[in-house]
Order: sequence, then structure tokens, then C-alpha cells
Amino acid sequence: MYMKHLLLFAIALMLTVPAQAVTSDRFIFDFLEQTQRSLNVINKERAAEGKRLYCEALNQEQVLLIAATASVPDITVAEFTKTVTENLKCYPVFFPPWGRKGVGGTLLNTKAYVMDVLLVQNVLKWMNEGKMPSPETPLMESYNPDFFKQFEQ
Repeated sequence: MYMKHLLLFAIALMLTVPAQAVTSDRFIFDFLEQTQRSLNVINKERAAEGKRLYCEALNQEQVLLIAATASVPDITVAEFTKTVTENLKCYPVFFPPWGRKGVGGTLLNTKAYVMDVLLVQNVLKWMNEGKMPSPETPLMESYNPDFFKQFEQ
């Protein structure tokens, strides 16, 4: 009887633990690795077209921003995307003194913000096997870390 209860408890426990749950450290590592891959590809394409480039690599401030944001307990995909893209500054702004404030800043510098949003969304999409995760999804459940194993060969 005891073994039967133990077996049922083990099965119930396995069903309640999310299969794709991941630690924030693992998410951060995978996100940063995929961001660097994306930057390499995007910059090659943009250079070939004679367009303005993104940053070549994330700097320490950007890495800390991503790490701190991803480490917030129960943060959602939408909250992560909003926080990171508002402060990422990977794509250079046209006129830095204005930022995105006021009419002039909005007109001249919104492209940099939009480009950063697209970068973060593309990385999140890639990490979710080509589908953008739902905005309400907890960030740590937004991708399958085993998906990366096929690229580690």
C-alpha cells in the first residue's frame, strides 16, 4: 500500500512540475548566446546592403541589464521585452541628446528603439522554436532549453 501511494505521489509530482522550466542562469546564457549569433548575422546582412550596423557585441551594461531583468521572479515575456528594449541601446540613435522624448526625439530616434525591439523579439522567437511566446507567458517557461542541443554538435 505504501509503495502504491509513493508511486502515485511521484506521478502527480511529475505532472505538476513544468517540463520546460529552466533556471534564470540558463535562460540568460542561452539568450546572450543567441543574441550574439543574431548580431553577427544581422550586421553581415546590413553591411552588405550598406546600412547602419547594430552593436558588434553586447557590452557589460547590456549584459547586466538582460541578466537583472531575466532574474526577476515570475517576470513575463512582455515585461522582459519592455524593460530590455527600452534600455538596450544596441542600435545607435540618430540624435542622442534628444533620446526619445519630445516630438524631435520621437521622430529622429524611434527607429533605434524599434530595431532593438525587433532584435529581442527575434531572439525570443528563435528560442521558442520559431514562434513568438505569448506575452503573458512566464519568461522561464517561454522556451525549451533542449531545443539548443541540436545546435551544439
